Amino acid sequence: MWDYFGPDFAFDVVKGVVAGVASLAFQVVAPRTYRAAKQFRARWVAKRAARRAARQARRNVVTNDEQ
Repeated sequence: MWDYFGPDFAFDVVKGVVAGVASLAFQVVAPRTYRAAKQFRARWVAKRAARRAARQARRNVVTNDEQ
């Protein structure tokens, strides 16, 4: 009987173990990836705001010199 069900059972066990490890790995990596993406976006937005502020400051200096 095990000669018939053995290979299928072993294959299903291996698939289950692989799926379980993948699930655990995803649960570990997902929060770190979310945090890294959040930090990247915050830095990108801050740099963009700084560039915009510098550009506006340059415009104001030119405008004030002309008066």
